[in-house]
Amino acid sequence: MKKLLITPLFGLVFYAFPAHAQEQGVQLTVTPEQCVALHKGQTCYQEVLFEWKTPKDGRFCLINDGTRQQLVCWKGDYAEQYRYSFRGRKTTHFSLVPLGKEQPLAKVKVVVTWVYKAPKQSQSGWRLF
Repeated sequence: MKKLLITPLFGLVFYAFPAHAQEQGVQLTVTPEQCVALHKGQTCYQEVLFEWKTPKDGRFCLINDGTRQQLVCWKGDYAEQYRYSFRGRKTTHFSLVPLGKEQPLAKVKVVVTWVYKAPKQSQSGWRLF
């Protein structure tokens, strides 16, 4: 009998948490999530699209975490997407933050990968000394 009473109560507690996250209504995505360079260490260039959903009240900014640069700021749910010419040699993180605050509401990253680990060495056996 005690098990039957505890189980619905336990399920009710877990059910309440997702509802709170939905109430906040904050989402952030980036497409594509990956940028591919030919060789390791080369700068990768990629046009990416950030899309988000924020509450109607408040001011928000999309920030490059590495440089702390504000890419775009908006009021409420006015803006919902931003095209960005990504340029980087390593994985870069981006955050959606309330204007004037440090704590991010959501985070995404653009992962930089490469086709070849290092440029190939000459196949020739000749070397200069």
